[in-house]
Amino acid sequence: MKNIRIRVGAIILNKKKELLLVNHVKKGKSYWLFPGGGVEYGETIEQALERELKEELSIKLDKISHFVFCHETIYPDRSRHIFNIYFKVLIKNNLKFSLKPDKVLQNVKFFGVAEFKNLVFYPDVKDFIIKLWKNNFSKPKGFIKVGWKK
Repeated sequence: MKNIRIRVGAIILNKKKELLLVNHVKKGKSYWLFPGGGVEYGETIEQALERELKEELSIKLDKISHFVFCHETIYPDRSRHIFNIYFKVLIKNNLKFSLKPDKVLQNVKFFGVAEFKNLVFYPDVKDFIIKLWKNNFSKPKGFIKVGWKK
């Protein structure tokens, strides 16, 4: 039986208003996404986000500022179904992080809008993110519909 995976992601900006992203490499494909990960059974979204940021980047979550948006991703072959929830977060250690690479997680970096436009970002909601970025992700947008692009 296949399950829907719930993934929580952190929207983190530095003082230059650059966005923190992590690089994943799977099946020979390299792409960027918001730091975060899967919610485990019995774990709250906040607990999952705090755990994922600590595991991946040694970041101490100060608080979740607010919910920003969510969407679902269903792979064309129906092999995966993911519900993604994104929050703007504040962190305690002054945006200092240390990557803990694994089989998938390969890099972490802050990006400005110009660089971001040229990234492979999954799912491909870059145009939507850029619109939110103009207001520092301050206005929640709710659920958005996402189509699959190869």
